[in-house]
Amino acid sequence: MAPDFWAFSEAGRKLSHLHLNYENCPEHPLTEERNFTGEPRPEHYILSAKKMAFTDKNTKSALRVNEWFTLGNIPLQAHEYVVNGRTPLEWIIDRYRIKTDKASGIVHDPNKWFEETGDNIVSMIKRITYTSIETAKIIESLPTPFTDGWRGSGEQ
Repeated sequence: MAPDFWAFSEAGRKLSHLHLNYENCPEHPLTEERNFTGEPRPEHYILSAKKMAFTDKNTKSALRVNEWFTLGNIPLQAHEYVVNGRTPLEWIIDRYRIKTDKASGIVHDPNKWFEETGDNIVSMIKRITYTSIETAKIIESLPTPFTDGWRGSGEQ
């Protein structure tokens, strides 16, 4: 029913490849403000009990990851792709933190996942930023199907 079905088909193919393989995609070259001297050590890449946060809630151009890293130069385009009212970076801020369930006492610690995969939080944020930007580019390149109102809102 879309005026240019094959453009949507190709965009869907690109998006599925991008999202299914985000763990292996390139890292967006965010700047790293380091609050330590020398080479990074494994403990610099762990999440603490303090929640990650954007340093400027208006521009969201820098993200304090932990006491050792702040990632900067996050482009505005990284915030255009929205899933259920939040950007992927906002989902990471919400989900990737150490917290204890009050009822059960179970501790949710995402650092254990990074230990198992050999990855680190800084690398993951750079890849999620890349994925968000590329997603916004693909969506922006789509022909307008019926109305312009659905783009960029995260809703259709």
